[in-house]
Amino acid sequence: MPFTRVTRRKFLSTAALSSAALGLPLTAQAEEAEIFYDRADWNMAAFDKLLRTKKSIKQLFDTTVPDGENLALHVHNALTGLERGFGISKEQILVVAALRAGANVLNFDDYAWKKYQLGAGFHVTDPVTGKPAERNIYFASKIAPDGKYATDDPNDSRSLDRDWTLQALQRRGVQLLSCHVATEGAAKDAVKRLKLQVSQETVARDLLAHMLPGVISVPSMVSAIPMLEIRGHFAYLRL
Repeated sequence: MPFTRVTRRKFLSTAALSSAALGLPLTAQAEEAEIFYDRADWNMAAFDKLLRTKKSIKQLFDTTVPDGENLALHVHNALTGLERGFGISKEQILVVAALRAGANVLNFDDYAWKKYQLGAGFHVTDPVTGKPAERNIYFASKIAPDGKYATDDPNDSRSLDRDWTLQALQRRGVQLLSCHVATEGAAKDAVKRLKLQVSQETVARDLLAHMLPGVISVPSMVSAIPMLEIRGHFAYLRL
């Protein structure tokens, strides 16, 4: 799949970015900059492999809201229905979660959430403190921190099927995708909101270095989705 080297200026301009597209306030709109990107800046090899993966069922969940519990609920329902209702073996199922706009912050670890105050920026409240989240409240499993579940009964709240965390989704083989455009938007928002004395690019690189394990970064989710649908033959579902 050919991939032409482009400048960030050209890429972001072509994408026609806006605050609405990013799900961020006006200050988080992407700006032009003389920064060069090429294929190596995204996980293109991993994405290409994802497109070529052969499975009986391939499903794509598209979401823009930073609500990991809602995402997990829907994905678990799909997986449990396919496996236990339709009798499809888990080895023949591949689910991808395309996290774009505001939902892209779900891809980052606790370090990123605290350092860049992502909870305050994206209106995510920590249920423990009642304040803007300074950690990714949707990632770590409380039911089975070690990955060992008390039961495999999907009706039991102690089972993997009822674990509404991103970690549980990854344990079931779900692939999380990160939108690079949304990452740049979040970086710009953080620089302005926190009055940081560093560049947008510095923050973006730091965010990329602190993605959750196994996440694949793509140039833009709105370009990755049609690739997944047309070339990867994924069934699309918008949450």
